[in-house]
Amino acid sequence: MQRETKRSMILISAANGLLLFGYGLSLPFFTIYLITQRNLTPSLAGLVIALAGLSRCVSSAISGELADAFGRKNVMMWGLFSQIVAMFALGLCIELKVNVGWMLVWYFLTTFLGAFFRPASNAWVTDNTTAKDRVEAFGIIRIGLNIGWALGPAMGGFLVRYSYSMAFYFTAILYAVTILYLGRLVQDNHIPCKSRKPSFVSTLLALKDTRLAKMCLYVLLITAVNSQLVVGLSVHCKQYLHMPEYYIGWLFTVNGLVVVFLQYWGTVLMSKIRLSTAMLLGCLAYAVGFGSVGFFNSFLLIAFGVFLAGVGELLVSPGEQTLVSNIASRETRGRYLGMLMVFYNLGSAVGFFIAGLLGDYVAPHYLPGPWLIVGAVAVLAGIGFWRMRYSLTDSEDGKTNVPVPIKKDTITLN
Repeated sequence: MQRETKRSMILISAANGLLLFGYGLSLPFFTIYLITQRNLTPSLAGLVIALAGLSRCVSSAISGELADAFGRKNVMMWGLFSQIVAMFALGLCIELKVNVGWMLVWYFLTTFLGAFFRPASNAWVTDNTTAKDRVEAFGIIRIGLNIGWALGPAMGGFLVRYSYSMAFYFTAILYAVTILYLGRLVQDNHIPCKSRKPSFVSTLLALKDTRLAKMCLYVLLITAVNSQLVVGLSVHCKQYLHMPEYYIGWLFTVNGLVVVFLQYWGTVLMSKIRLSTAMLLGCLAYAVGFGSVGFFNSFLLIAFGVFLAGVGELLVSPGEQTLVSNIASRETRGRYLGMLMVFYNLGSAVGFFIAGLLGDYVAPHYLPGPWLIVGAVAVLAGIGFWRMRYSLTDSEDGKTNVPVPIKKDTITLN
């Protein structure tokens, strides 16, 4: 990767890191807040988080279309500004202890608006890299994200012991800092596609590309597995093992630090093998890591399981983004990456909801049960990704350094 390209990736990686640091301060603890402060059951709290996740599916599709039509940076900036307002309002609702219904309205708005950034950001990365450099580029982005994820929950776990609302106020402040940073340092060289206007029907029709449709299905499965870190692990450690919130925050930090310190080596490995093979290995690491959690009752052993799941993440996340980028045409990068985020957020929503159900109805009878189910889903996703190799060219699957040919968009553009 050229020096100027790497510098650009570091800039956008830092922006992603600031955002996830802010997210980690507050939102991972919202499930615990609903259960301990508002007396919701784990299954009901999981349903709330799941419904909010579904709203992110819609906004991800919207973001991808708008990024193609109006530019990547514009969508990132306006999405962040709107989220700041919603985040501050949510903190105020928690501080004033308003009716749960009103508080959830602002929570849904926060999650809906929060999904605008990533599809536009990923499209920006694709615009500024070649197929050869994309695994490394998305790996750099993951490092920034996980520095934020490593620091945010660790600080948030201590902060929410004193004030849940203050955690959300600090999140809003960090998002404001990110807007100022993006406005000054990040340039958008994307030329909006004038041949079409945003069409959300066409966004759904992108799934006529069977390769994209299969990738999205497997992304849904493995994201449902990954989402257990936020809801499933929180419920397991708090409700059944009676760990304090700051212990749970440190588990999130372990997950983040794995990617920060090992992402480079993961990228080196991925550059030597097919992306589909790397995805299989990552899913198997998820399966072993999360599948073992239910058998442990100490912080250190659970942290080891989280460590293995983190190894899975550092292979899966840049791999799925690179694969989708490689099969998209220049005119549909935002659309394809937006659709990827639709299924990513749908997988999160499904995972959050299932985590609540497993915590309520399976764990009381057999504590390792939920985690064995999660591990089995990870294996299924891995097999699916591995079988994708038969429908990908060598360059699309990362086997050679031959640039991916530019393909005409096969979807009718409106």
